[in-house]
Amino acid sequence: MTKELISKGESRTLEFKKELPPDSRKWVKSIAAFANGAGGKLIIGVDNKRNIVGLSSNDDIFELRDKIADAVGQMIEPLIIPDISAEEIDGKQILIVEVYPGSNTPYFVKSEGKENGTYIRLGATTRNADDAALEELKLRSKKLYYDQLPFPSLKVDVRDVQNLCADLSERAKHNITENDLLNMGVLLKEGDSVIATIAYAILIGRHDYTSRIQCARFKGTERVNFLDKKEYEGPLIEQVDSAFKFVLNYLGLVIEIKGIVHDEEYELPPAAIRELIVNAAVHRNYMLPSSIQVAVYDDRVEISSPGSLYGTLKLDEALQGRSSIRNKILARVFEKADIIEGWGTGLKRIIEMCAEKGIEPPELLEIGDMIRINFYRNRKVTEKVTEKVTEKVTEKVTETQRQIIDLLKLNPYITQLELAEKIGISRVHINKNMDKLQKKGLIKRRGSDKSGNWEVADGDLSSK
Repeated sequence: MTKELISKGESRTLEFKKELPPDSRKWVKSIAAFANGAGGKLIIGVDNKRNIVGLSSNDDIFELRDKIADAVGQMIEPLIIPDISAEEIDGKQILIVEVYPGSNTPYFVKSEGKENGTYIRLGATTRNADDAALEELKLRSKKLYYDQLPFPSLKVDVRDVQNLCADLSERAKHNITENDLLNMGVLLKEGDSVIATIAYAILIGRHDYTSRIQCARFKGTERVNFLDKKEYEGPLIEQVDSAFKFVLNYLGLVIEIKGIVHDEEYELPPAAIRELIVNAAVHRNYMLPSSIQVAVYDDRVEISSPGSLYGTLKLDEALQGRSSIRNKILARVFEKADIIEGWGTGLKRIIEMCAEKGIEPPELLEIGDMIRINFYRNRKVTEKVTEKVTEKVTEKVTETQRQIIDLLKLNPYITQLELAEKIGISRVHINKNMDKLQKKGLIKRRGSDKSGNWEVADGDLSSK
């Protein structure tokens, strides 16, 4: 089992050392970082290329164990007691220093002090905890959550409370009152006054300008050329709704013929897309000065959420359905409004959804202090769309007309005014070019001027 673990390489919970460095400061910081996170193992006798080199013949196992235990006890505060064991693999002996997640965070190197000597794991690296990470560790040890803290700079306005209650009630299909907000901890009572929390500020869109969702459609598979971009601010649940609609607008439809019945389905399950965006909104780290980003490429939908996995949660555990709540109040509100379930089954349910549709489940990655989800699109649909467009566009068209075709293919409901703004020419020129494209049979209008949409290259490439 250890050999298989080594073969996967260093990670948030695994680090290799060919030999124990003489300077203990070079490795005790990783021990502290493991205790501040999901735990981990420091394996001595393995190089950074995953080769099992074993301990030196000059190393005395018992002396080495005592040296490690003594250094950890002397140099780290609060006290960490690692589990140190020897193991033989392929005739070579290695030493495994296992550290369990701690409850008295932050753990820090005493000589450096709490502010400078607190370390965390970001991917396979050990880094100094920044202000946001340090504050989160302090809150964890007190069993507190950032979103339940008071937000005294925001005055609780009656209209804001009424609007929030009305929106939640409509989604939950039952009445949610100000008293419910108090019971959930969204608002706090202080004497005769009602005090805002950070969760309340986030929910009504008054927390911070980075508490938003940025959406973009890129041409191709790289984050280079924008075809469309939007930034959604305001109430959090409305942000989720808008980001969800943005993605659906750029997904293709799969048409399945069953006898005389034609079934249309999106190439990716809409319920899974929405669940992923909701998860990002509920579980992101709102202390970090960055926004959720939702990007649509030719080959995938990519959702990036600020903040690594929270607390002791590991990547494989998240994929198996375990969750660790970073924002307790937001999670409670979304559950009360029937937007999420309270069992942490979101990712597991998405994987099952994909299995039913016969598509690959989303890829979950930890990239520094960010979680990224790659949901790969139905390649067969993408290929068919490309073939149909290529067949027609081989006829001579201008660059402007090519841009119009690209934008119509991505958004068949786009208006001439929006086309003019995106391409940077007048609406009159857009109208003339679209007339020419229609005469060439490259595009055609389906439905009325107000509620219809465009078809490209005789293929129904619409995405709603």
